[in-house]
Amino acid sequence: MNLIVPLLPTAHQLLWLAFRIFKLFGFIPFPFDCCQFKLKSCSRSKSLLHLPVLQFLFYFAIIGIAMKYRVNNLHTNLKVLSMNDLLKYSSQIMAILVILVNTVLQRDIHRSVWEKLDRIRYVARKVFLRRFIRLYLCKFYGYLALSAIIATQMIYVVKESPFELAFCALVLVLHAFLRLRHLFHMLFIDVLKIQLQQLHYHLTELGEYMRELNSHPPDSPTHRNVYERSVKRLLELKDTYGQLWEISDCINRTFGWSQICNFTGNFVQLSCDLYWCYLYVQGVTVGAYQTVFVMLLPTALILGLLLSSAESCLRMAARLPQALLEVPVGHDCKLRRIIYRFGLQIAQQRIRLTAHGLFEINYSLLKMFGTGITTYMIIFISFSRESPLMELQEGLLINISDD
Repeated sequence: MNLIVPLLPTAHQLLWLAFRIFKLFGFIPFPFDCCQFKLKSCSRSKSLLHLPVLQFLFYFAIIGIAMKYRVNNLHTNLKVLSMNDLLKYSSQIMAILVILVNTVLQRDIHRSVWEKLDRIRYVARKVFLRRFIRLYLCKFYGYLALSAIIATQMIYVVKESPFELAFCALVLVLHAFLRLRHLFHMLFIDVLKIQLQQLHYHLTELGEYMRELNSHPPDSPTHRNVYERSVKRLLELKDTYGQLWEISDCINRTFGWSQICNFTGNFVQLSCDLYWCYLYVQGVTVGAYQTVFVMLLPTALILGLLLSSAESCLRMAARLPQALLEVPVGHDCKLRRIIYRFGLQIAQQRIRLTAHGLFEINYSLLKMFGTGITTYMIIFISFSRESPLMELQEGLLINISDD
């Protein structure tokens, strides 16, 4: 075992690989050092705009190929099933194209996030950084491993049919991009959470430090020294919260429109796949029921991971006011004024995770998904009932025989 451990990649190497993947998919369209995890000088490094442009051309070519062979892959003999599949894949393709365009247009705001993080990166305690890296790498590579297992199973099921195999490859390529975008967004949410956790720790630490004021005479040099340090530290933490609010605002603007499209694509995909599960249960078609079902798992899991990270970040932000109120200020007017302004700042500049104000990125999004999916299922099930069962089965058999 001792001989194997040195051969395993370190956490730094795994995080470097994750950033290389994000850069390859065009999510970082500016010079960025994946080893030091910070920006490079624009004057010394070339722009990376060619990466999202190449991704755009790649997916545009996929659109052309998919449209050319749509008769072989989509259920064009059945209007309701054809509409179901067209909605699913067109929403995902449009989401990818919008994300790539938005990545280029919002690159300055995205860059400003890293600039702001670079200003406060050296104040974070190593224990918090190690905890963040370990947790994020577990989520990132654990999710990739599960997705790879499911993708392998899907390919194994359809390997005998060339058209189904090509269609499966198309689906996996689309899903890979959209799910990696969620993982990239989750990275920033976890970074923000760890900084908020650091701020909460410093407030608690400051409260314990300021309790020493009561143990020294008011006119003693020690009391004055502790008092001056406490005031200075409190103002620094107030300024840190302002920087974290700016970072959260830049994160929301960087991922706003892209996540609106991404969540929309996820909603349509879940609705369409659940509709196919309904058809399988009704006996309209038989076959790879498990294949359709397992396609739901990666999307549901990535949404769960993202929303769980968002909720954890928001809970940490919600703990700050209580930690601030526990700072002992006594009857000192200056400290009371600073605490009041700090609390007012937290109340007015509340840290939120939103998509341009259209919806909050938290567990309330699950309620929206549930309502939308239920409505979608009701509409398409009503369409299905207008077609006899034998007609749906015959239409599916025609498409299978054409393949």
